[in-house]
Amino acid sequence: MTTLGRLACVVPFCRRTTTRADFDEWICGDHWHLIDKVRRQVYGRHLLRWRPYGAAAYGPAAARIWRGLVAQAVECAAGIR
Repeated sequence: MTTLGRLACVVPFCRRTTTRADFDEWICGDHWHLIDKVRRQVYGRHLLRWRPYGAAAYGPAAARIWRGLVAQAVECAAGIR
């Protein structure tokens, strides 16, 4: 969701935004730290490989990892996990 050229955090009711526009979704720092450390490390390792080619080159693998991160951030923010 964009508001006046800003990108909002993917967690519902989070009011944090960013001006960076090189991606479609974003998890703010407050919610990023709620995600398990192992999941963040896995994403970071894959990100090092994807950067030269873009995440689109990895297609379903990149989307699956990102969806897991978003799901966990939303669940933790809602108090489910």
